[in-house]
Formats: sequence, C-alpha cells, structure tokens
Amino acid sequence: MKISHFIRRFIWIIITLKIIDIVVATIHQSKVYDQLTALCIAFTLLVIGYCILPKSDKHFIKTIKNNLSRHQTYTFKKTPVISNQMTYQNQAVDISRQQYQAQSTPYLNELSMLKRQLDEMNERIESQKAYRNQLSKQINELNIKYQQLNELTEQHDGLVEDIKRLQDQRNQLADAHVTDEYQSFMDYQSKQKLATIDNFDGYQFETFTCDLLKALGFSDIKRTQGSSDFGVDVYAKNGDTSYVFQCKLYASPVGIKAVQEANSGRSYYNCKKAVVITNSYFTPHAISASEKLDIDLWNRDKLASLIAEANV
Repeated sequence: MKISHFIRRFIWIIITLKIIDIVVATIHQSKVYDQLTALCIAFTLLVIGYCILPKSDKHFIKTIKNNLSRHQTYTFKKTPVISNQMTYQNQAVDISRQQYQAQSTPYLNELSMLKRQLDEMNERIESQKAYRNQLSKQINELNIKYQQLNELTEQHDGLVEDIKRLQDQRNQLADAHVTDEYQSFMDYQSKQKLATIDNFDGYQFETFTCDLLKALGFSDIKRTQGSSDFGVDVYAKNGDTSYVFQCKLYASPVGIKAVQEANSGRSYYNCKKAVVITNSYFTPHAISASEKLDIDLWNRDKLASLIAEANV
C-alpha cells in the first residue's frame, strides 16, 4: 500500500468522524439557521473527503452504489481479496455482457467493413494524388518544351528572313557580275594587271601569287626559300587540301620541265595538288604531261579570270 493512500484514508476517517459529530450536534440545536449552517459544513467536509480519497476507493464506493441501485455501469476491479463476509452475484452482469456481444457483433462487423472500405478509399486517394503529381510534372515539362518550341519557331522565322535577304543580295550581286559593263570593266582591269605582271621579276611574281591565293581564300601560305626548293615556290592550303605552286614568269610558252618540277615538289612536300602558274601559256608537251601527272596548269587566261574573281 502506498503511504499517500494511507494518509488520504486517515484524513478521510477524521473528516468522517467530524461529520458525524456535526450531525449529532445539529440534532440538539434548536435554531433552523444553525442547523442549515452545520449541514452545509458537513456537506462541504463530505465533498472534501471524497476528493482526497484514492482512485481505487472512489471506484469501490461507485461499485457499491451501482450494485445497490441495480445499475451495471461499473465493474468492481479491486485487487482480489478472499473474504467470507461478502458475496457478489455476477449473473446479471454476465447476461448483460452476452446481450451486448450479441447486439454489438453486427455493428462491429459493419464497422470493420467500413474501416476496410475507408482504407481502400485512402489508398485510392493516395494513388490519385501520386498520379496527379505525375501529370503535373509532365504538364510542366510540356509547357517548358512548348516555350522552347516557340522560341525555336521565332528563331527559325528570323533565320528564314535572313536567308531570304541574303539570297536577294546574292541575286543582286550575281546580276551585277553578269552585266556586260561589269564584265568588260573586269576584263579591262585584268588586262591592266597582267600588263603590270609582265614587268615583274621572279620574286615580285611569287609575292603576287601569295596575295592572289590569300584573296581566293587559301590559308597557311608560305614561300619556299633557297635553291633546294625542289621546283616549288609557294606552299598553301585550301581547306584540308594542301597545294604546291611553281611560279613561271615567262614571255614564251612554258615547257614540260616546269610540270616535272611541280610533280617532284608535290612528292617532296607530300601535298595532294600541284599547280604551275604563269603569265604566259603552256606547250603541247607540257599540257600532255600535266594530264598524265595530274598537275593543274594556270595559264594567262586562267590567271586573268582569277584576278577578276579575287579583285586584286
């Protein structure tokens, strides 16, 4: 037994004795006011005494009260103590429990079924939420792709307009190039340039060849130095194709020796193409050898057209 329970019960006994004393004293009082006052004090002490009782004692009192009034709301659950002085009939409680079980079983079954339905509904709700989140994610991705598509469409429209504008400019430039006046002017310019080239020395002609190749879009243009150039004067590249050039500034037609030197230079420099360029023309033997050796020949007419194309 807990000490606190013992103290509470001891105080409750003192309060009970005090209440009995007050009740006895009230019987001997003649005034009604004094009797009511004494009864109020006794009731107050009774309430205080009930409040300080341990929970088990309160439950015990309620059980006795319910048994006396035939109400089965509470069940006596005090620690069992063997007593020969008190007997307790539990037949009515057993009957009530059987009736309760018989009446509650259908409701319990229905409640269990409703609980299962609720669980299934919650699972469906969670599944729908997950599906909704997935759809929301896909919708966001589609919106992003749609925006990107709109941006690409705008860029495409802008590029189409730029292409049309450039095509118009190209057509205008092409029309200008094919006009007789422009062609006549370019032919005159080429002839004037060729007349100037005829007065060049070998070094000046090689320098002019480098400038012409640069204007035509060649890159990595270099002049070979010294007497051991193996018949090559200029090295250049056009894209991925490497070239060697043999420059011949002659007043008479260029012979087969220049073609052979260009072929040797191509092998030495390990290039794909070899070209002999001159301000004159080539002999038939040189032309025949170039076809067999796959050497390109740029004669005076070719040089004039390249000058007009490069506008140098």
